[in-house]
Amino acid sequence: MAFDYDTVLKRIIQKAEIIELRYNRMLEDNREAKAKIDDLERQVLEKDKELETLRMQMQYMQLASTIAPSRESVEKARALITGLVRDIDRCIADLSE
Repeated sequence: MAFDYDTVLKRIIQKAEIIELRYNRMLEDNREAKAKIDDLERQVLEKDKELETLRMQMQYMQLASTIAPSRESVEKARALITGLVRDIDRCIADLSE
């Protein structure tokens, strides 16, 4: 069996070129994947910040709704103030006499 070294060498070179092309494609895919990972990590950080902000706003809203007076307490306060104003008016009227 006679070997044609030129043919074998050409086949090896062709296979090496194919391997080089595949390797370069893998490097490019790897770069793209790393860039995508970086972008996704940045998006996660942004979402975490947004989530924290929304949680704080929710706590503020819960606190505000807890502190906010009810309709009934507002009516009671108005009635009390009205009563006090009437008492003051009577006192002023009594002093004027």
